[in-house]
Amino acid sequence: MLEMNRPFVCTLLWVLVFMNSRYSDWHMHTNASSSSNEYAARARASQTGGPSTTNPVETSLASPARGPVERWCAAYGHLDEMELAALESPNIETVDRFGELHVARQRTDEEHFWSEGFEMLRPKDFHPVCAIAEMRATHPEVVIVHADITYPGGIPLQGGDFIPAFSEIHTFIVCKHDAVWRIAEHDITRRALQ
Repeated sequence: MLEMNRPFVCTLLWVLVFMNSRYSDWHMHTNASSSSNEYAARARASQTGGPSTTNPVETSLASPARGPVERWCAAYGHLDEMELAALESPNIETVDRFGELHVARQRTDEEHFWSEGFEMLRPKDFHPVCAIAEMRATHPEVVIVHADITYPGGIPLQGGDFIPAFSEIHTFIVCKHDAVWRIAEHDITRRALQ
């Protein structure tokens, strides 16, 4: 019963955090926790190189969730749909940059999601730059990770088309289940190149 509720709990936490107006601008919440929640650890990873080592709660809760996102970034840069799917929960929910919800029922669904997107790219010219921008533990087994992914050279497509330079914020909800951290939710928001 608990395993069945895990995606619901992760989704509920995501909604509560991001629908709450005081969290509407994640750039404002990059320092140590301002809430009464002892697990709400925040770090500006792009400035500090990772979670703060001066806050033991932040270090102990957010650090394990950093690994799956860093591996996700590497697999994404290598267009490795099998590794991407392996880092994600079998029933992951992804909202793509067009606002469409994709719900995987099994790992092969997620592999197909990524391979379908990769088919239109020219692999040798695909060079995304990924940097973890913020990490916040909302619970000992739930961490929200924001990654800034930029495409400074744009994205050349098969057939000669080209997508000009842009960037995205990827929001990951990383959950621990049976001692393994996996990406349970993934939201992609496109923005202008900064």
